[in-house]
Amino acid sequence: MSIGNFDVLAAGNELPEGFQGGWGLVVLLVAIFVIAFLGYYINKVKKSYESKVQELAVKNNELLHSVDGLTVKNREIQQMLLNKIRESENWNRDNEAEQEDLKNRLEEMERLHNSFFTETIHEMRTPLSLMLGSLSELLQRKDNIDSTEATQLLSAYRNTLALQDLVEQLRNTRHGDDVANHLRIARYDMISITKQICDLFVDWIAMNNVEFHINTQTSVLWVWIDRRKMEFALRVLLSNALKNTYRFGKISINISVVRSNGKAYCSFSIQDDGLGESESTRLGLKQIADMTESSGAIFEGISSEDETGTQYTILIPLGRSHYMVRAVEFIEPDGDLMKLNEKQKEEIAELIQVVPKKKETGKKMLVIDDSDQIRWFLRHVFASEYHVSEAHNGQEGVEVAQVERPDVILCDVMMPVKDGLATCREIKGIPGLSQVPVVLLTAKVESEDVIAGIECGADDYITKPFDVEVLRSKVNSLLKRRDEMKRFYTASPVGVCPEGEKTVKKDDSPSNLFMDAVISTIEKHLDDPSFEAKILADSLNMSLPTLYRKIKLNSDSSILELTRMVRLKKAAELISMQRYSIQEVSEMVGFNDTATFRKRFTEQYGVTPSQYLSSKN
Repeated sequence: MSIGNFDVLAAGNELPEGFQGGWGLVVLLVAIFVIAFLGYYINKVKKSYESKVQELAVKNNELLHSVDGLTVKNREIQQMLLNKIRESENWNRDNEAEQEDLKNRLEEMERLHNSFFTETIHEMRTPLSLMLGSLSELLQRKDNIDSTEATQLLSAYRNTLALQDLVEQLRNTRHGDDVANHLRIARYDMISITKQICDLFVDWIAMNNVEFHINTQTSVLWVWIDRRKMEFALRVLLSNALKNTYRFGKISINISVVRSNGKAYCSFSIQDDGLGESESTRLGLKQIADMTESSGAIFEGISSEDETGTQYTILIPLGRSHYMVRAVEFIEPDGDLMKLNEKQKEEIAELIQVVPKKKETGKKMLVIDDSDQIRWFLRHVFASEYHVSEAHNGQEGVEVAQVERPDVILCDVMMPVKDGLATCREIKGIPGLSQVPVVLLTAKVESEDVIAGIECGADDYITKPFDVEVLRSKVNSLLKRRDEMKRFYTASPVGVCPEGEKTVKKDDSPSNLFMDAVISTIEKHLDDPSFEAKILADSLNMSLPTLYRKIKLNSDSSILELTRMVRLKKAAELISMQRYSIQEVSEMVGFNDTATFRKRFTEQYGVTPSQYLSSKN
């Protein structure tokens, strides 16, 4: 038997037999003890392991339960968040809908307000036109009215003009700061304009016994201004001064030339001894400040230290160089807006001008207006010169025009059934009526309205309330110049060149240098069918409204009509040369088809192109 190191002992020495048996028992006991210990230890470890496993299983179950609880809570929170998001979206949607509805309602209210305001101003202008016209007619009958009645009529006339001024201020108030925009500049006498504005307040000055003076260094002082905006400023300043000055107070206007920072200015200053600026209500000063700033002028206000008066000054730069850096439009000067004699405050008889009785011209006039009073008044004004026909609306006006073939048409813009713009457009599209002058009578005076009138073919614009003599002068001038232009452009081109070929001999033309430039430009584009008013305006470096006005001033024709007349006159010259066929001539003068060319040629010359050619053989 060999166990561990006992093999050595066994190998070296022989043990006694008894000792060998005892040692084996010890070894066996030790082995049993070790095995038992190992079994006990293993069993203990196993029990400990199982206990740990059970604890872990319990904890795992607890964790799983906790996770399930958290999962449920998470789902609840997510659902709550989702509900809140949906509630927020619904609230936002409802709020946006309410805001959109509110916005639409505000826009509708603004539209209704604008419409009401426009209609009200329009309706105010119509009776104003009747009053001003009737009063003007009465004032012209100097010999049949005694001085007392004439004075009362003059007072009524001036106060009606003041009412007209209030209507204009209402319109400017509606447009807010627009009073400072779109400058239309021309050369005017500042002293003359000031006196005309002061004439409106003569009765007010007299009733309140105000000591009123206009002090000037010279009898004439020329300035470059926008007349209507400057008149607005003068009316506002004078009205404020009168409203805030007590009876027997003093108001003075001083007009002079001053220098400031090396520049020369026209100084307009109005001073009163009434309430100070802090104690009074003075309207329109913001608009005046905006207007002067936009035009390069200076506006200053000074109140006395003891609050017993104010002084306002407008400094207007002399010359027009300061406008070159601004977006302005230079125009021809307007006529006097208030035609009152300067001696009206002294002798009533001297401010009444006798207008000679007008002679029958033999021409026809058509008045299209939905106002019975306006039609009656215009018939009364023009009956001695024209055979006047009437129409109640645009549709009826077109029908009457086709039957009566008038020489001139006066047409209101705002009418039922068919408005004035549509009426003018339709009349200008009728072959036999396209050359008839159409004058629009309107209360709509904005730039876009004027452009709309130009585009529909109107020959002129007269704003309500209108001056009878201005209207009469415009109508007569319109017909006279149109007749001159028609004689010039419908004259047969005759003359023979040295080679024996017929050519054009230029007669005396009513056109000036400007018209020569216009016609020359048109002639350069004769063969271009797409040539239009915008191209002509760009070629002459001016705006379309300015071009329209200047052509009207010199020819009383629209741009389209003038272009057509130049084309047809050139066509007549080419036909007279007998070198080209009718179709070739048509293309050479910018007509797309021969049928239209024949139609327009016949309208202008009274014969077809073929008949015109035959007459030259």
